[in-house]
Amino acid sequence: RLRRFGQTVDGVRHEGLTLATRSGAQVIAPMDARVQYAGVFRSYGLMVILDVGNNVLVIVSGLDTIYSEAGQWVLAGEPIGRMGDQKSPSPELYLEVRRSGQPVDPEKWLARGP
Repeated sequence: RLRRFGQTVDGVRHEGLTLATRSGAQVIAPMDARVQYAGVFRSYGLMVILDVGNNVLVIVSGLDTIYSEAGQWVLAGEPIGRMGDQKSPSPELYLEVRRSGQPVDPEKWLARGP
C-alpha cells in the first residue's frame, strides 16, 4: 500500500486506497456491479465507477485501458481494465468506496462486503 484511507499526505486527507501494482496488471470488479461511468475524469485519468447496490459506489482509477463501458453489467472477478506497462515507478491503482456519497475505508468494506 502506498497510501491508506484516512492518511494525510501533504495536508490532504486520503479518501481512498492507493496500491502499487505490477506492470500491465488486470483490474477486476470486486463484486457484481453496473458500470455507472467509464472514461477520462478530470485529472484522475481513466476511471471506472461501479454501482454495487445498497447506495455504494466503487471508484477505480489509475487505469491505462478500460474494458467496460457505462451501462454494462460486470460480474465479480471480471476484468474491467488494465494498468500501464511502466516498470518504474510501479503503476498506481486508486480505489475509493462511497456509501450514500460518504467515503468509507475500502479495506474494511472489501473484507466484509457490501
